[in-house]
Amino acid sequence: MSSRRELLQFVPVNIGADNLFSPDRNGLQQVVFQIPKLPRIMMGKTLRINGTFTVKDVDGNSPDCGDKFFQEAPNATDVFYIDGRIGVSSCIDNLSIQNLQGATYSNVKNYNRLCSSLVPLNQSFMNYINGVDDEYAPGKQITQAKRCDKPFDFSIPLLDGFIQGQPVDMDLVEGLVITLTLAPSNFVVQGNGWLNPTAASPLGAFYELSDIVLSVETELPDASTQEALQKNTSGSMTYRTYSSFYSVIVSNSQNLSYLFNTRDTTALIGNMIPSSWLNNYEYFSSSTPQLLYPGAGGDLNNNIRIDDFTYQRSGIRLPYDFEIVSRTSQDEGTADSVKNMIELNSVRDVWDLYNFTKSLKTELSNPLSDTKQNKFDRNRYSIVEEDLENQYNIGVAYDKFSNGIDFRNETFALRINSTLPSDVAFPPHSLFLFVEHENTVLFQNGQIQVLS
Repeated sequence: MSSRRELLQFVPVNIGADNLFSPDRNGLQQVVFQIPKLPRIMMGKTLRINGTFTVKDVDGNSPDCGDKFFQEAPNATDVFYIDGRIGVSSCIDNLSIQNLQGATYSNVKNYNRLCSSLVPLNQSFMNYINGVDDEYAPGKQITQAKRCDKPFDFSIPLLDGFIQGQPVDMDLVEGLVITLTLAPSNFVVQGNGWLNPTAASPLGAFYELSDIVLSVETELPDASTQEALQKNTSGSMTYRTYSSFYSVIVSNSQNLSYLFNTRDTTALIGNMIPSSWLNNYEYFSSSTPQLLYPGAGGDLNNNIRIDDFTYQRSGIRLPYDFEIVSRTSQDEGTADSVKNMIELNSVRDVWDLYNFTKSLKTELSNPLSDTKQNKFDRNRYSIVEEDLENQYNIGVAYDKFSNGIDFRNETFALRINSTLPSDVAFPPHSLFLFVEHENTVLFQNGQIQVLS
């Protein structure tokens, strides 16, 4: 069999006359791509969403700092930012993958919060900064644009197992419909208040996506193989995807219970954020701190000591029959090594630890400062210097070698114990959990059945 690689590009099927997508103004909240049924093999790892990202103030004007770098205008009053760890991925609130007949292969809610854990845990350093090795033009600032002073181009992958797993037979899966539901602007955009307390609030600021194109490489076989692909109507496909769950933590000793209803459950990854920070122009809604309580000024800038985690399945501790204890490392200000190893293993193999962007400095539970200027340092490209904010995750792997653990009729429970000063009320925190599980799709004479 001979074949050749071809790059296919698709524009959204719901594109408007002005070619804009925006959840708040001048556009549509959903971006819909249709990939036709073709006798080709799609290389999902090459799939990218490409386009132009623009932020405007409430009056529809661009920010006022032109093309200056961050360090040249730290006190500007009209500067807008997006989260630099995940960049434009913070715009995607929901990711849905179906075929042209309507069968759903994957549906990930709170996709941007999932990226908040996956991207820092799962990318090499050079990939994380997009290969740009220049202390005055860090890759994250250029291509993911923490600072949004003017429109910039982007190219992002879709981090779902259906896309990132094995190559996809585009004819057998009956084509694809990929739908991106955009997050509200107050989730994505933040102002300059964390640097300059006198800066105007970005209230009403909004973002726009334009010139959006989906690109993907495909394997185009010879004529005889194409004919064989078209005649093949039976088969199966296995891939891993995520189911999303949301809860609110309201006490020092929090017990959470879920019914995942997933058969081949392989891992769990999650993160937390103060509920008041979500959909708030004053904070990065994609940030992943540990539990926080207010300081003297009322800002949430002190870490609540995390004592331990316990994972259970139907009342039995699983996969670890012990508490994952953090209190000593939190008290001493040292790396929480056991917890880190367990959570990293939920995303990729721990023996590839050298390839992670999480540094010891990130993991030393750096306290937030009352002085907002001390919260970030973007003047150097080193990950050790840029990620002064704590990248805190909750995660565990259930099965790295076979098909996973059955949670269809079993209850999952998570217990989080923490210590808060007795004279302080516990601030509500939002907990986002993402359950990784295997799906199997059965194809039989044009009929499709998805087993999750």
